[in-house]
Amino acid sequence: MNIKDLQSFVDLSPTSYQVVEHIQMAAAGFVRLDREDAWELEEGGKYYVVNEDGAILLFSMGKRDPETMAFRTVISHTDSPALRLLPGGVRGEKDCVRMDVEPYGAIINADWFDRPLSLAGRVIVDGETGVKSIPVDFREPVATIPHLAPHLHKDVNNGHVFKAGKDLVPLGAKSWDEGGFLKDLAELADADPEEILDYDLYFYPWGDSTLVGADKKWLSSPRLDNLATAYPAFMALSGEVNENLTQVVYLADQEEIGSLTQSGGDSSFLPNVLRRIVGDLGEEAYFRALARSFLLSCDMAHADHPNYRDKANPSASPVLGGGVTVKLSASRSYATQGHSSARFKRMMKQAGLKVQTFANPHGQRGGSTIGPLSLRHVDMEAIDIGIATWAMHGVHEVVHVDDVSDFYDAVCAFFTTEDF
Repeated sequence: MNIKDLQSFVDLSPTSYQVVEHIQMAAAGFVRLDREDAWELEEGGKYYVVNEDGAILLFSMGKRDPETMAFRTVISHTDSPALRLLPGGVRGEKDCVRMDVEPYGAIINADWFDRPLSLAGRVIVDGETGVKSIPVDFREPVATIPHLAPHLHKDVNNGHVFKAGKDLVPLGAKSWDEGGFLKDLAELADADPEEILDYDLYFYPWGDSTLVGADKKWLSSPRLDNLATAYPAFMALSGEVNENLTQVVYLADQEEIGSLTQSGGDSSFLPNVLRRIVGDLGEEAYFRALARSFLLSCDMAHADHPNYRDKANPSASPVLGGGVTVKLSASRSYATQGHSSARFKRMMKQAGLKVQTFANPHGQRGGSTIGPLSLRHVDMEAIDIGIATWAMHGVHEVVHVDDVSDFYDAVCAFFTTEDF
């Protein structure tokens, strides 16, 4: 996998629905399974299951021997912070339309101003046999959120708080008034406007990812949290794997809003699929397999910021280009503990890959991941790892291309190493 592959994937995947759509398109050799069907799994087979359009679980089937069966599991997420268009939120003004939105996840409000925005997600239509979900992406600038000029806004540089519903409102063309928006949306979905029952649509920054710096080693891109780990994990599963073990990649949705959904990391979806993989070997075989298993929870990590050294833990502040980051927390908001960290570091040492660590600044709890949430449902050893990032949750985040490459190599080693 090279960095151009990741760039192309991110550029084409503005929401979780496009992420899953494009992974399915790229999943050559994988067989789709539907949850309502009976599964007939074969050793060595590759399969995937889609949940609620925005989450996907892929696995490579190992040997179904109750004495040795184990899961090498990687979890990540498909969603990123964005602005969600409210139903009925397109409202006419005298020279434009205002589009009422609410923040999805912890966005940086000021980042969304004065830039072209596009709109993507899914449309739910009334089909011949019931409701049908269709991924859509306008793939062109359709709106912007203009600042008020400083001549009229004296406090704009003095800590002004931008508010949803007041400041943070995209403006679009007048042609979207009086049904024009639904008409264009229906055309995009190849449907009639009256067939549209609902939609989940998100504004995203228009423009492609790019390499930055004199040596072109920094990737500046939207949605690196968390596609910079999700896509390499999928690519690693698409390559060489250990045929004795079952390798799993679960890309959950709704992580940015807490994971408390059907397709989130704090759901029964992952354990339900693992139980079905064990199948008729029985519950005892399932519990034994979990005891032999290991889980990599993969998300981004805050990189040391030269302008804000006071916001870093001096003992554990990863740098761009320093290698894969192990994330630590005494409160266990990350899944890492001493034994799991040692096993991972041993594997990385054998693979010739670098490891660095992250801990939250002293006195600050910081965020969490789907790692601890998933461990509420599957009893296996786990670690939280990630890629050092500047501007996390910004419209454009920054990572080092070598860290992305190292992360991919680490997941490949995880899937192939026998003595882990």
